[in-house]
Amino acid sequence: MVCHSQDDILNKDRLGAAWSKVQAAQRITLLTHFKPDGDGIAACAALEHLFLQKGKFVETIYPSAPEFAFTRQPKTVYINEHRQHPDLIIICDTANYDRAYYPDAFKGIPLINIDHHVSNSIDGVYNFVAFEWSSTCELLYLILKILAPECIDTTIAELLLYGILYDSQIFQTQATTAQTLTIAAELMHKGADLYALKTELIAHKDPHVIALWGKVLSSVVVTDNEKAVYAVVRQGDLQHYNIHLPALVGFHNFLSHISLVDVSVLFYEMENGNIKCSLRSKRYDVNAVARQFGGGGHKNAAGFISQEPIDTIIKRVVGVLL
Repeated sequence: MVCHSQDDILNKDRLGAAWSKVQAAQRITLLTHFKPDGDGIAACAALEHLFLQKGKFVETIYPSAPEFAFTRQPKTVYINEHRQHPDLIIICDTANYDRAYYPDAFKGIPLINIDHHVSNSIDGVYNFVAFEWSSTCELLYLILKILAPECIDTTIAELLLYGILYDSQIFQTQATTAQTLTIAAELMHKGADLYALKTELIAHKDPHVIALWGKVLSSVVVTDNEKAVYAVVRQGDLQHYNIHLPALVGFHNFLSHISLVDVSVLFYEMENGNIKCSLRSKRYDVNAVARQFGGGGHKNAAGFISQEPIDTIIKRVVGVLL
């Protein structure tokens, strides 16, 4: 059963039953989604830290390497393989099984699902899914605050605030609420350094990044109905400035905030030739758009990956938005 209201999600009886599964397990495997992001990674790292303190054997599995060099990571991570046979699986920040490493060997093992995607379709023994909250880390903090408040040390506080900052775009998304800010303050009281974490997320060391951002901004296109803006990043651009895709961390958020247009779209040409499409909006349901192309996410932030030529997929996406 997937719960929607905060009272259901944080029901102490359900949380207590899930915690009993954790306490009984000796080997716990943590999962997050394909091309893991700062929220999913931080959630796994926080849980790993907690479980190691309790003497558990813990491993985290990413189905693929992260696109970006996140500074906060679990200690034991495997890419698209597992080394232990777990007693319990906890999947974080993942909308469906297709986006996770979930082999046949895992089927039948109790699974706890912690997420904030409106498109979540995972059916765990226990499902804690807070639709449209700022982040999985926001939800995880409230869960731990109920179950193990004494265990939220500075390390866990910093990891959870890192995940919240990443997914809320440093408190700028529509999903940022008074609750989000209250939780951030509580995590700061527990030792998390907001300024240092923010700097980790947005600072770029390579001055060529500024030149790349300027080039991409100079090519932004506004659709005829002025409903959307879009920009394209091609491999040739990255090669020209001798930088890689991680240099664009934060660019789309910047683009979405400097324009009054409702929808902003960023098309990335990846090294393998696939096209990654990232959508942001102020009001429009871009999750519905992404799902038409096999992707998903949230109402105001979603995306997908396509194998079609970049000019073809641009035409198709813009056609949906017109």
